[in-house]
Amino acid sequence: MINVLVLGVGGNVSQGIIKALRRTNIDMWLMGACVSANSAGLYMCDEAYLSPYAHEDNFIEWLIEICNEHQTDIIFTGVEENIRRIARDIKYFKDGTRTVFISSSYEQLLIGQDKFLTAQWLKENGCNYPGYCKLGIQSETAKLVERLGFPLIAKPRNGKSSQGIYLINNQQELDKISALDNYVLQEYIGSDDSEYTVGCYCSRSGKLMDIIIMRRILKNGTTIWAEVIENEKIYKEAEKICEAYKPRGPLNIQMRLNGSGKPVCFELNVRFSGTTAMRANFGYCDVEAMVREYVFHESIDGCFRVVSGEAYRYSQEMYIFGKATENMKRYGKIEDMSRFRVRYEGTAGE
Repeated sequence: MINVLVLGVGGNVSQGIIKALRRTNIDMWLMGACVSANSAGLYMCDEAYLSPYAHEDNFIEWLIEICNEHQTDIIFTGVEENIRRIARDIKYFKDGTRTVFISSSYEQLLIGQDKFLTAQWLKENGCNYPGYCKLGIQSETAKLVERLGFPLIAKPRNGKSSQGIYLINNQQELDKISALDNYVLQEYIGSDDSEYTVGCYCSRSGKLMDIIIMRRILKNGTTIWAEVIENEKIYKEAEKICEAYKPRGPLNIQMRLNGSGKPVCFELNVRFSGTTAMRANFGYCDVEAMVREYVFHESIDGCFRVVSGEAYRYSQEMYIFGKATENMKRYGKIEDMSRFRVRYEGTAGE
């Protein structure tokens, strides 16, 4: 049996990682951690802990202590702040524990987590990119408007989950937001029905294992429907991005088709995706691959056998019988979740 720790289990990406781990046949003890006792993901695990925030001074020390105390084999997280903090302090982390943590470099994470730097990197590396400029620099925004016209889209450089985004249809709307700080103004690409999430995984030797392309529909920044498709243009563009970026492990590429049908990347998620669990069910098992590659040192060719299909995301409740949340708040941990009866029930809506 191996011991696996998933951080940030209040978020849908980390919860998707848990689901992907649960559907493997790997014998594991699954630990979850989050900053809040009211995180559903805690109660999806065998054992759970309250954690510090990634920006807190004691985060890495806490993480090393947990890993050593429980002989943790590997860490996963879908929270960008966690990934960035561990990557920044990776030498200190590796010196303190034998636990495996895999991510692209800290510098690569900074590019992927900044939409201005992402567009700049795509341009510099010969990849398709949206027209862009920093919001608030009048001369640059005027040139972008002159070249592309409206609509345009304004996004926080470090935003996520579609928060703080503005669709700009005319000069008056642009003037209203021109004072926003740390925003990027970009070309509005295609339409809502031409958006694709593209999963890539590079092995420890740097080999691109496979690519899964899913056309999707979003609601509040989250995929609510996705269909596995084949598209040669999207595949080749994603392949080009991976060859230039050279990720370690997962890279999730968000694309849209422009008016001429050309795939244009507008976002790089240097982590596992919010559709991780969906992908695993269609044969793209990148979470399992990371365990087999870095913990068991096995071949991972069998983890990438993609089949076609569609996925719908719907509401589901978790029922916990007992006072699990009260225990988490009081003690900061639950060392054996089997003390509590947990039941899931899907809902068809009201």
